[in-house]
Amino acid sequence: MLDNLQLTLPVISSLIRIIIFWWKKEANIPIINMIVKDWITSKSDQERSMMIQRAQNARIISICSYCIMALAWFFITVLPIFGMSIRLTSNITDPGKILPVQTHYIYDITKRPHYELTFISQVIYAAIAMIAYSGIDNFLSLLIFHVCGQLEILKNRLSHLNKYMNYHKMLKCCIANHNRLLRTIDVIEDTYNIILLSLFIYHAILFAFFGFRMISLFDKGNDMSITHLIYFFSVVINLFAHMCLYCALGEILITQCNKIYYAAYNNRWYTLNSETIEDLLLLMTRGSKSIYLTAGKMSPVTMTTFCSFVRTSVGYISVLHTMKS
Repeated sequence: MLDNLQLTLPVISSLIRIIIFWWKKEANIPIINMIVKDWITSKSDQERSMMIQRAQNARIISICSYCIMALAWFFITVLPIFGMSIRLTSNITDPGKILPVQTHYIYDITKRPHYELTFISQVIYAAIAMIAYSGIDNFLSLLIFHVCGQLEILKNRLSHLNKYMNYHKMLKCCIANHNRLLRTIDVIEDTYNIILLSLFIYHAILFAFFGFRMISLFDKGNDMSITHLIYFFSVVINLFAHMCLYCALGEILITQCNKIYYAAYNNRWYTLNSETIEDLLLLMTRGSKSIYLTAGKMSPVTMTTFCSFVRTSVGYISVLHTMKS
């Protein structure tokens, strides 16, 4: 059962991501245009360096994500070519020839070229599913890091408002920029909240089953080959890393939004005129509200949520192990 789940659930998850992302594509076009405009707008060397650093962080995450997916794709599609299967249990539908995904086929795949065409088609759709799975996640990390970079620039400007010649004009620009970023965060939240909810459910199911299998293996002795062990633990680490990444992005966004409030508060607002204080108070009031990503608009995506998720999954593992014993 787990062998089928670990292959079919990612495909289903990728389809859900593609459908939702395509459905919300019109809302994402203004965000992309905003990113382009932010990069071509003239900035100081320090602000440009902040943006580059955030973009490099998103790039590193993308590279690591695709490397992990490439490793999983290698185990699923390349090893069967040499007669090695990553599945730990046999399937009653196995036709005698190993395929990346074994199921019941309406035609005889043992004949040529049916077997070769089926194998190639599975290799292609596995690659497409993994690209969609990682690509949409990487796009989320790109958006969050870009917004955080712009918030960092905004915080830096608010912290040094007294150094600008036209204090009040710069404050109005900061307020307008802050509202623009908050609208962007709302669009990201509206696009990804259903995706994040489906991912939470998907990861909870797989994490519990993988944990139960891990305990079962140690209970009856580990007779797995090195190849199966590497694949098994790479999948577990992949699930754990992706879940941690979503929650870490949400935590980074919350922290960066809170810095705007404290940057505005730390100004010497008590020495300013009433008109400037009103504008600064507007920024502080809006910045005091919590801004975060949610899973289905039900639960905030933070590291606290990640810890609760791990604790709940471990509880499910304990229940399954007790029932088995």
